[in-house]
Amino acid sequence: MKRILVILLLAILTILFKTESAEASGDKSLNDLEKKYDTTIGVYGINTKNDIEINHHSDDRFAFASTYKAIASGILLERMTPQELNKKIAIHQSDIVTYSPVTEKYVGKSMTIKSLIEASMLKSDNTANNKIIQELGGISSFKYALRQLGDGVSEPQRLEPDLNNYNPNNIADTTTPRAAAKNLNQILTQSNMHKSNLQFLKKLMIENETGDSLIKAGISDDFVVGDKSGQGTTYATRNDLAFIYPKGEDKPIILAIYTKQHDKNGKPNDEVIEKAAKVAIHALDK
Repeated sequence: MKRILVILLLAILTILFKTESAEASGDKSLNDLEKKYDTTIGVYGINTKNDIEINHHSDDRFAFASTYKAIASGILLERMTPQELNKKIAIHQSDIVTYSPVTEKYVGKSMTIKSLIEASMLKSDNTANNKIIQELGGISSFKYALRQLGDGVSEPQRLEPDLNNYNPNNIADTTTPRAAAKNLNQILTQSNMHKSNLQFLKKLMIENETGDSLIKAGISDDFVVGDKSGQGTTYATRNDLAFIYPKGEDKPIILAIYTKQHDKNGKPNDEVIEKAAKVAIHALDK
């Protein structure tokens, strides 16, 4: 009996040592990337199969930008039946804001909630996301929904496109990589969303092309990856929020990578997130 306990203890210690070694290796690699690109990189990832995590500035604040289109859409999809997604929403000229490639074609007409979610997720249409927030009951209701998910960190205060104007001295429209990833994990794996709505959300994130040069670029082609990217207008804000199914696995890795620079007029570099994703997946795919 003692021998069995010793073997079990050694096995646990071995797993812990490997996890800590991967964390230390990943942290060093991310530090090196930060120095090379003069960029702060926030990373939080969790393998939901075994709870292995990676953390790097995971509790620092970053602008969430368009990554939270996935969260808002997911919350709305959880509240509605597939039939209710056919509800029509009028699109007025006064609704249209900067970068609305889909909704601007429907001024004076209407779009279904389902088509608004598609526009928001696939084309990052800003007006579509604003309409989704309105359907949730407004910004305060969106914030309340985040709190219901267990997120006491994220601070939505503005609609598109103003929310992309990040100010490091203000917490408006910011989150942390840990909070963002946990929100996505909650929506994908622990919500009461109708099965077809969940499949719809995952399909949109997989088919989304706005993040092809980000996390998806750093992940093996035989993994299934769905994401929602974001880019702010200040401090080189560039982000990506993703789920990843390694080949043959049925439980996802959830990964959030958020980046910023100290220079207000800095320019983001997608290569930073691609390389950070490679570091993260090496630590998480165990």
